[in-house]
Amino acid sequence: MIPELSAEQLSAFPSRAEARFYEACRDRLPETLVVIYSATWIYRDVRGRLNEGEADFTILSPQGGVIAVEVKGGGVSFDATTGTWHSVDRSGEQHTIKDPFRQASKERHALLDQITGHSSWRQWTGGRLTIGHAVLFPDIVDSTALIGPDRKREIVGVNGDVQNVTQWYDRVARFWHQPNDQPLGAKGVRLIEDILCKSIEVRPVLRALVDDAEQRRIRLTANQAKILRIIGGRRRAVVSGGAGTGKTVLAIEKAKALASAGLSVLLLCYNRPLADSLAVGLQGDPLIQAQSYHQLCDRRIRQAQQKRSDIFKEAVEAYPGTSDQHRFDVQMPYALALSADVLEERFDAVVVDEAQDFSDEYWLGVELLLRDQDNGFLYIFIDENQTLYPRTANLPVEDEPFYLTNNCRNTAPIHEVGYRFYEGSPIDSPEIPGQSVIWTGVDSIEDQADAVANRVYQWVHDEGLKSEDVAVLVAIRPKSLAYELLVLRMAALGVECVIECHGKGKCVLIDTVSRFKGLEVQAAVLWLGDEVIDEAQWEVAYVGATRAKSLLNIVGTMKVVKALRSRAQ
Repeated sequence: MIPELSAEQLSAFPSRAEARFYEACRDRLPETLVVIYSATWIYRDVRGRLNEGEADFTILSPQGGVIAVEVKGGGVSFDATTGTWHSVDRSGEQHTIKDPFRQASKERHALLDQITGHSSWRQWTGGRLTIGHAVLFPDIVDSTALIGPDRKREIVGVNGDVQNVTQWYDRVARFWHQPNDQPLGAKGVRLIEDILCKSIEVRPVLRALVDDAEQRRIRLTANQAKILRIIGGRRRAVVSGGAGTGKTVLAIEKAKALASAGLSVLLLCYNRPLADSLAVGLQGDPLIQAQSYHQLCDRRIRQAQQKRSDIFKEAVEAYPGTSDQHRFDVQMPYALALSADVLEERFDAVVVDEAQDFSDEYWLGVELLLRDQDNGFLYIFIDENQTLYPRTANLPVEDEPFYLTNNCRNTAPIHEVGYRFYEGSPIDSPEIPGQSVIWTGVDSIEDQADAVANRVYQWVHDEGLKSEDVAVLVAIRPKSLAYELLVLRMAALGVECVIECHGKGKCVLIDTVSRFKGLEVQAAVLWLGDEVIDEAQWEVAYVGATRAKSLLNIVGTMKVVKALRSRAQ
C-alpha cells in the first residue's frame, strides 16, 4: 500500500467508501500487488490547457498490468434520458455528479500518458502494456441497473466485491488483458511507482542554507547590542570576547553612536584589510575616521613632514634599528606620539578593535590623540586568544573588561571546531545549525591545491554560492607557491579569483589567515601547513576556522588533519 496509512488517518478520510476499499486492498489482496492511493498528476490537454488528474486507486501487478479504480460511495442513479448521474445520500436526496465510468476511463488514458510519456519508461523493455479501469460502489448491493454498453459487468464492483476483492480484481484484470500484452514484471512495477509516487528528498542548495543562517545571525547580533547599553555613559571601557562574538559590530555601533552625538571619532584596528572594509562602510559619516594603526602613523608622519618636521627621523635617532619589525613596533609608534606636538588634529573619542595586537608602545600615541586626555572617550575591543602578532601590553583602561559570551557569527559545527583552539572566558555555542566541517587530508602540496580548488568550484558552480562569499585562507609556507598553484587550478576550472585584493566583486578571494583576521566570509577553505602543529600555532587554526560563517573546509597533510581533528574532538 502506498502510502501506508494508520487507522487514525483512515478514520479521517472524507470518503468512508475509499477508506473501506483501502482496508480491503491492504488486508485481502495478494502481497505481490502494489496499490497506490490517490495518485495525482498535471497534464496539458489537446487545447493546451493545464489540468489536474487523479486516480482514486491504481493497482499494479507484476504478472499483469495497471488498473485504475474509481470509488463512489452512497447510492447512485443514472437518468438515461438526460445522461446525468446523481449520488443518493441516506435521506434520499439526490446530488448531480460526474459520470463515474467516464471519469475512470479518463483516468486510464491519463495514466497511460503519464507512464509511457515519462523518460524513465524507456527502461521497460516490454511491448504492449495492459491498462484498464473499473468503478466500485461499496454501498450498492446489486449492479444490474448500472450495466450498459460502456459499463460492462466485469468492470463494475459493489458491496459484495469489497468482501471478495481478490476475485473481483482478477475478473477486472482478465477483462482488460489482450493476447499481445506483456506482464509488467517487477521492473515495470518499480518504474511506475517511481513515476507516480516516488519518494522525494530535495536537499537545499548551500546558498539557501547560508541565507537562512544569515537571518539567524542578524537576530543574534542584535542581541549583542545590550553590551552598548551596559557600558552606557562610561568614558572608558574594555569589551572582551572570542571570535564571532560581535566585537567589530559593536565597535562600529559605538563609533556611530558617538558620531551621532556630534563627537569626532577615530576607529582604529591593526589589520589593514579590516580597516579598508570599515572605511568603506563608514564613508558616509564625516565624523568617523576608520584606519589601521600603521596607516594612521604613516599619515601623520607625512602630515608632519609637510610642516617641515621629520618626526620619523627623530624616532629612528631615538630608537636605532633597521628591521621592518623594529620600524613597525617601535619607531612608527614613537613617531605617532611625537606627532601630537606638531599636528593640531585631535578626536573626542577613540574606538580600538583588535586591541590584542597593540603593544605598550602603541597606546601612548593613541591616547595623545584624544582632545581631552582625562575625560576623552576610549573604548577597547579585544580577543585575548587571537594574538597572531604576539605582543605584551598593559591596556590604558584599569577597569575589568565587559565580556561577550555568545558566538553570533559561526554555525554550531564551525564553533565547535574553532573553539577547541581557544583559551579564555567561556563562549556559548551559537543556536545556528549548519553543515559539518569538512576535513581533507592529502600529503602533496599539489594534491592539496587540487582539493582546495575543487571545493571552491563545487560551492560556486554546484551549490549556488556567490564567488565573493567564498575565500581561501592560506597558512602554509611559502604562500607564494600556494598562490601560484591555486591561480592555475582556479583558471582551469573557470573560477575567477583575486590575490590579497579585498572588495572586488564576483571573485573568490585568496589571502592569508593573518591578513584576513578581523574579517569574515560565508564559506572558507582553510589551507594549513605542518608548521601550525610543529610550532604549536594553534591560534592560526582558531582565527582561520572562525572566519567562516556558514561553511568550512580544512585542508592539509594527513598529519595536520589528524592532529587538528584529535584536538577538535
